[in-house]
Amino acid sequence: MPLQYFEVAGFAPTDRAALRLEHTIALCRAIDRNPDISLLGVLKSIDEPGREALVIDVECDAIPNRNPFGLRSPERMAIVVGAGGDKPPAVLALRKDFPAVMHLNATPAGEPRSLCLYFEPHRSVMRSWTAPKFLRRIQWWLLKTSQGALHAADQPLELPFFDTGWELVIPADFDQLRQRGDLRFFAAFIEPAHLRGTSTLMLQAAARGSAKVEGLGIAIIDCPPIVQGSRTDIPSTLGAAADELAGRGLDLAAMLRDNLSQQIQPNGEALKGASERFVVMLNVPVCREAGAPAERTQRLALLTAVGRLELGLRLGAYTRVDGRVFKDTPIGGRAPTEGDWRSLLTLPAAVLDAPSRAAFRTLSATPNQGPDAAVLVGAGALGSELLNLWTRAGWGSWTIIDSDHVKPHNLARHSAFFNQIGQPKASACQALADLVHGTAGMARSLVADACDRASEAVGTAIASASLVVDCSTTVDFPRLTSASSHTARHASVFLTPNGRGSVLLLEDLGRERRLRTLEAQYYRALLNHPWGKRHLDGHLGSFWSGASCRDISYKLPHSSVVAHAATLAEQMIRRHEQPQAVIQAWHRDPQTGAVEVFDVPVHAPIVRPRGPLTVHLDKGLEDKLRQLRAARLPEETGGVLLGYHDLNLGEAIVVDVLPPPPDSRHSAGHFERGVEGLLESYSDVQRRTGNVVGYLGEWHSHPPGHNARQSPDDLLQLFKLALGMADDGLPFIQLIVGERDLELYAGEVVP
Repeated sequence: MPLQYFEVAGFAPTDRAALRLEHTIALCRAIDRNPDISLLGVLKSIDEPGREALVIDVECDAIPNRNPFGLRSPERMAIVVGAGGDKPPAVLALRKDFPAVMHLNATPAGEPRSLCLYFEPHRSVMRSWTAPKFLRRIQWWLLKTSQGALHAADQPLELPFFDTGWELVIPADFDQLRQRGDLRFFAAFIEPAHLRGTSTLMLQAAARGSAKVEGLGIAIIDCPPIVQGSRTDIPSTLGAAADELAGRGLDLAAMLRDNLSQQIQPNGEALKGASERFVVMLNVPVCREAGAPAERTQRLALLTAVGRLELGLRLGAYTRVDGRVFKDTPIGGRAPTEGDWRSLLTLPAAVLDAPSRAAFRTLSATPNQGPDAAVLVGAGALGSELLNLWTRAGWGSWTIIDSDHVKPHNLARHSAFFNQIGQPKASACQALADLVHGTAGMARSLVADACDRASEAVGTAIASASLVVDCSTTVDFPRLTSASSHTARHASVFLTPNGRGSVLLLEDLGRERRLRTLEAQYYRALLNHPWGKRHLDGHLGSFWSGASCRDISYKLPHSSVVAHAATLAEQMIRRHEQPQAVIQAWHRDPQTGAVEVFDVPVHAPIVRPRGPLTVHLDKGLEDKLRQLRAARLPEETGGVLLGYHDLNLGEAIVVDVLPPPPDSRHSAGHFERGVEGLLESYSDVQRRTGNVVGYLGEWHSHPPGHNARQSPDDLLQLFKLALGMADDGLPFIQLIVGERDLELYAGEVVP
């Protein structure tokens, strides 16, 4: 029975010459060079202008003829290219009976199945995406699926007058809140009395005229200064407290009457249903001796056994008329009081100030106040823990940028709590910072992608920051922000995959040495020092945290996050005061707890624009190259150039070089690189750098008296090797070291 195929809905045939999208055109050229893929049709969108599609047949001879998954060779596919170019093209299987295998994107019933080609986020994929590699990825998907080898088998998911255990905590900004004039205060129990008969109340504020609040009324009284004296026993009645204060020159009853008279409503208040308890807080300036200025303000709170209205009646501040209480306005003297106020039972409470940011710094021995406007990019496990540590140290004022939300499995090593599941991570971290400080202001959240420079909020936050700390888990933000010259100093901090290492990359104050070059120099340190051999060794295992093929999380103990976060937080606080750039790494032995630190020298960057490509290296690498050249003079020498491409930014970053293999041929006018041991050396490079650093091109030296200008042989090498790199659609980099200069050449096959 003939095979039946879907039409690509919303598309119409067009000519190849009519194609306008760069990625579609590149795919056509790659198809022309790929003998296993045939171009059957070119389409343009009629529903969403700007999209293009290619219909292809994909052959893969290695697919078993009778595989249990029902895949065939060839398979007909449609490659659908979007206009933005910010994500890989979609690949649709057009055969109507294409099997429902694993690793497919969700599509509606009756529509072509969509291949899920990548685990990585789109931006990471596009960083090195090329058309030839994309076509090979489709073939790889078909082959691995036919073998049942593509999909992981485990996929499913902080001097009272009296010694007392009672406490009234007031906010750090209490004095500022009182000056506003539009707030009223009340005292709320934090929790019921403890077993030892004590409890804590928290002074809170509400807008005047707002609805009734759950808490006790409070009289806040500013007293005249007193001279310091000895402490006394706890008074059990209001009269005993008044007598103690009278001995210090304070008339408690008079001060209370005046304050209560100001609190009563003009048309009176109903006594029925009124509160049965009340708090009196005295602000008492204390002097060392009579006539001396006050050195501090002592606060004292008294919790009475009656409410405000009853207390006012007993003191003669109020009068009762038909069940309502009014301000007492006697003529020719105060009206008789109702009852004895002196015998009222009281509980004195210590008044504790919630720590201000300055107090947090004092308590934590924090040496500086930190940046007044800082941005934290990434509120994951490390970012949330760093913010927690900096918040408790009173260091910095933060804007947290993160677009993700708290998932259940995050609780294993994130600062968030169970009731914050589903909340944006940035908001959850802000809430936790506010909980530490008691009032908002230490941190604010911005639920957004820090790489979205089209976001006005993101742009404003970063542009106005005095420090930006990247705690994200990808290289996207640090590389992107390295291209911006109008932002403040940046830092990047991260943990190694197995949680045993951590790294701090900190730009110099003038941003001459940016994260881009610090990243590259960090990789070179990994390649040239013994500690780099195991620094980026693999993770401790992975698990599926959700149903999606991208919902992969890695096993990492919270203790490792906290241990490294403590080191990173302390170092950022201290390094922030220093103007120089920093590359620093740590390794922690989980068996003994021993920590090793590795400081990497930082060198000035070298930037060489080469057409559409900008090549980056640094003075440290240049010095190394000159040493290698000098060691072989008068002969030429050379080797492999190591680094990586970032096609999203149009950059090639040179990290290091390999010396000439033992079987290389050297002479005064010629160098031919050998291959002995090269594969092993290259594999070690890949393993040490987590597969980031790879082959970038070739380097060689010129003999004494010669500059770094290309010779005909050099030009031929560039041409030949550029052809070789064309299979991956990547430019080839050639570096030549001359007597006094160093030159870089880029070659790329252009159809």
